[in-house]
Amino acid sequence: MRKYNLNELIEFGSRFNPKLLINEPGYRMVLLSMRAGHSIPEHATQGKVTVYTMRGHVTFYEGDVPFELHAGEVVSVEEGALHRVEAHEDSALLVLATGTSDAPVDHSEELDLREIPRPQRHPLIFAKFDALAVGDSLRLLNDHDPVPLNRQFEGIRPGQALWEYIERGPSLFRIRIRRIASPTAEDVHMELPAQQVQIETNRA
Repeated sequence: MRKYNLNELIEFGSRFNPKLLINEPGYRMVLLSMRAGHSIPEHATQGKVTVYTMRGHVTFYEGDVPFELHAGEVVSVEEGALHRVEAHEDSALLVLATGTSDAPVDHSEELDLREIPRPQRHPLIFAKFDALAVGDSLRLLNDHDPVPLNRQFEGIRPGQALWEYIERGPSLFRIRIRRIASPTAEDVHMELPAQQVQIETNRA
C-alpha cells in the first residue's frame, strides 16, 4: 500500500514538472505541475490514459479536438491517440496510464554504467539524451542510485526528461530517461553541451 498527499507534492517551476509516483508493469501514475503558459508537446502513449484536473485550467487536445478542463474534471484518451496539453492557469494534473496485458518490447538503448569509466559517464548520457526524439528513451544500468545525474537533468535540461525507475536496488538500479519535450530557444541558449557537463566524481 502506498499513500500520497498530492497537494503537498504539487511544485511549480520554470517548466512543467512531472513527478512519477507509481511505475509498475501496466500501470503508471504521474503528477504534472504546470505554470500558466506551459505546454506539453503532442505525443502518444502505450495504453489508455486518464487525466484528472486537480486545480487550474488547461486545454487538452486529442489530435485537433480541444477539451477545456477545470478543477475536478476528467478526460480519457485511448491508446496510441496523439494528444497535448496547454495550461491557462497554474494547474496540477494527475495522469493515470494503464497498459495492455501484453507488454510491448522496449527497444530503447541501455547503457551499463558499470562498464564505463566515471569521467565519461555524464557526457555520454547527455549526448545520447540530446539525440533522442520526443517520446524516445534511454535506459541506464548501475550498481547505485545516480541521484546527482537526476539533479543535473533537472538543472540543465529542465522540463525535458522524465526519470523512471524500472528497478530500484538495493544492488541493481535500472532507470529509463524519457525525452518528454524539446528544448525551447531559451533552453538552447542556456544549456551546456554534453562535453561541458560537470562530472560528479564521488558517486556519479
